[in-house]
Amino acid sequence: MMQQPFRFAALCVMVCIVLVLILYAFADKPNDRKNGFSRKVLPAATLKSSLELKYPAYYIAGHTDAHIYLGNYSASQHLLAVDQHLKDTQQLTLKLTPGERYAWKLARIIVDSPVVYMAEGSTPTLYRGRLDDLHMSRFLQQSCFFNMLQNVSATSFISRSIHRDSSGNSRNILTKIKTDSPYVTLGKDIIKKQVDGIFCTDGTLDYDKQTGKLVYVYHYRNEFVALDTNLHALYTGHTLDTNTMAKIQVARLSTGGSKFSAPPAYVNSLARVADNRIYILSTLVADNEHWQARRDTEIIDVYSLDNGTYIYTLHIPLQGKERITDFIVKGDQLLALCDHTLNAYTIARQ
Repeated sequence: MMQQPFRFAALCVMVCIVLVLILYAFADKPNDRKNGFSRKVLPAATLKSSLELKYPAYYIAGHTDAHIYLGNYSASQHLLAVDQHLKDTQQLTLKLTPGERYAWKLARIIVDSPVVYMAEGSTPTLYRGRLDDLHMSRFLQQSCFFNMLQNVSATSFISRSIHRDSSGNSRNILTKIKTDSPYVTLGKDIIKKQVDGIFCTDGTLDYDKQTGKLVYVYHYRNEFVALDTNLHALYTGHTLDTNTMAKIQVARLSTGGSKFSAPPAYVNSLARVADNRIYILSTLVADNEHWQARRDTEIIDVYSLDNGTYIYTLHIPLQGKERITDFIVKGDQLLALCDHTLNAYTIARQ
């Protein structure tokens, strides 16, 4: 008989513990992993329309007022034209001379209406054509090897290339490629080495045709550099987070190459420049954001292209579990590409 009160008390204690755990699990919790910065978050973006894509592996090749053009990593000559309302699509195929040889797995399409380019930097090879007929011909014979390319005019491009110095050390640099002499100009000391010169300097390059400025945003540190089309650095800016050094570990291979020896800590996934602003897709949650922000939304920080100062942050609601792989901004519209969908959002502006 004496055991019954003790059993009842033990049962009450267990029930109370379970209730507390349930309440804690469902309660709003602040971001318990502090990253040392706060954000000014505007109202969340609103989904306007969505387009299901038949195949994955698309990337944004360019856009006009009426269309957005998607290239595909798995089909180098394929181009999908989508109208601005995400209702109508058109399958396009770039036309090359029979027998043309190039590293098709590395080839990327660039649409700058009315011109379309296809480039790969391993050979290197660059083709040029027009959107109205898609007949491609070789272009810019005097070039250099590159792993990233951005057109800035009909006669010049900015590339990211690997430069090997006299001591045999390799590092990423920016170069300018032109149709006239000097065909290739090296941009010295624009991309800053921290660890190995290759992985530590990885990032995103984009160009704003309206202002004639380029922006290179590092993946693994809180830094970006703005420059003009002659590779003159205008200023160095910093993202909100406090990651001043790239948190990566690199191992040398017996073949002479290198690889990550541990998963890298991404800071900035992707960047786009539009309307004199820099839009940076961030991977980190601010101290004043809910801990679920990274799980349920994509976080895009917006900076001034004039001087790199932070302006505000956009939260882009995720549709399912697919993350944003590419995006562009057109006025108050953000077009986000995921694995199998292209989504159009209305975004707040300030």
